[in-house]
Amino acid sequence: MFLGGILPDNDAPGLGMQSVANHGTAKILIGSPASKWLLLATSLLAVIPVWVTHYPPMSDLPQHAAQIALLKNLNDPQFQFTNMFHLNWFTPYLLGYLLIYVLAPLFGILAACKISVSLFVAGLPLSTGYLISSVGIDAFWAILCVPGAYGFAYQWGFLNFLIAAPVGICFLAFVIRRQESFSRGTAAFLGVSALILFFCHALICAFFGICAVLYIAATSKSFRVATCRLLPLTSVIPVAFLWIHRTSESPGAKRPGRGDLNWLITTDPYYRSLCYSLHFRYAFWGRMTGFPPNLLGLFPSWSHLLIAAALIMLPFCAGFRFSKRFAYRLPLLVCVSVLLWCPLTVFGTDFVYQRFSMFAIPMLLLALEPPAGLMNQAFLIKSVAFLVVVSLVTAAGVRAKAFDRETNGFKHAVALMEPGQRALSLAFDHDDGVSTAPTFLHFASWYAAEKRGVVDPSVAMMHPELVVYRTGATPKAVLWDFEWDPEEFEWNAYSGNQYRYFVVRSQEDRTDSLFSGASCVVLPRLHEDEWWLYERTNNCPNRAGGHP
Repeated sequence: MFLGGILPDNDAPGLGMQSVANHGTAKILIGSPASKWLLLATSLLAVIPVWVTHYPPMSDLPQHAAQIALLKNLNDPQFQFTNMFHLNWFTPYLLGYLLIYVLAPLFGILAACKISVSLFVAGLPLSTGYLISSVGIDAFWAILCVPGAYGFAYQWGFLNFLIAAPVGICFLAFVIRRQESFSRGTAAFLGVSALILFFCHALICAFFGICAVLYIAATSKSFRVATCRLLPLTSVIPVAFLWIHRTSESPGAKRPGRGDLNWLITTDPYYRSLCYSLHFRYAFWGRMTGFPPNLLGLFPSWSHLLIAAALIMLPFCAGFRFSKRFAYRLPLLVCVSVLLWCPLTVFGTDFVYQRFSMFAIPMLLLALEPPAGLMNQAFLIKSVAFLVVVSLVTAAGVRAKAFDRETNGFKHAVALMEPGQRALSLAFDHDDGVSTAPTFLHFASWYAAEKRGVVDPSVAMMHPELVVYRTGATPKAVLWDFEWDPEEFEWNAYSGNQYRYFVVRSQEDRTDSLFSGASCVVLPRLHEDEWWLYERTNNCPNRAGGHP
């Protein structure tokens, strides 16, 4: 669908009957086959940073991988923690989890995660090419979306959001392409697609649903026509409200929201502390100052600001201007509004507006129209765009390799841990030095994913998850608090005797402070770089948690 959509198409519904006549040559408008293949090659090149490291540098990905392992292990009679969890099929996180669940038996959970992430990284520019070719723009320019694939949502590891992103872009492209040939079949497909999009990710559904509603309203010839065409999209409303009603009392959903309308200086404690630790003169990552680092996944600097500006300005240097059709500009206005005004936390979900940075360039390209004729400098500008993108892909690969070197101690620790045990993660040092997200915050959960164990704290306490804790089974070590402040750990308060292993990431030896009050013997098993592995012996009174 992506590649077919970016081929020259004189009947593209988004262009109407005047596509080529109004804009000069089809080559500039929709793109030659060479543009299609160059976009495909660049998209495939972009997945290399995902594979040059053993574990991808994505903060929440280990937790999502652990969810897939739990889904599989709950059907295993030898899994001793089954009574702690239950399935939650009514969740808007289905696409990403089911995709990995299907791939895992063939490739293993880790490789399945990498394949799914690769589908996002390649799918973002390819789906954007499909989208912009709907309005007569050379699909080549979709390569400008590649750097955004390594941005905020990628480094934080928002797996289901990432995998749903290309689906949402294709949904909007379908709306644009079918507006001039709307039929009952189109209406039925839109209604089903809206439901599917919700079960991919609720935020993606909301964003592209709003874009679709505004586009249909702006391009319909009358109120009656607009009503008929918008009606199928309402299929998702009762499902969404039912999900909200069912989950509104969960601990995650009841967390207070955060607005954070600071456009220049962030109030988020993690990014403020990160800026100070890196000796920035003042805290960046406000809504406007944070856009370049959120888009590129790079630390704030003037050079990175110039790179972000170049990605935005290159199409204008090639002669593009904003489209005269207001409907094409509406999705960009929605994206800008989200980045400027959307709350930081929505219904228990953190970092909401930042993750939409990746859509800024796709929506910008949609809002443009190509020059009236071939420009002499077009080839030069395209060459510059290609070199900039390839350089950023290379830089992402270098960062991934640097991250990989930081994981060696953990890989050796996992090799020493017996399968099917319960572990506690104590990540005092969250950062890897090259990523703009705390990539080691949940890293110990890879043990749960790869060795059929359970690691606390776990996202199983979150309301959108596929596998969640049963009532009364939620551990004391919970998300939002403990993973950020493992200094809170105290043996009796956190029922230390229920854990077989303690995975610690710290620059200093914390053995005495962590286990001085232990009622069991806890032995150090490994210390390599900043990684420490401790094991509780079986000589422990009042054991809990089903351990042997």
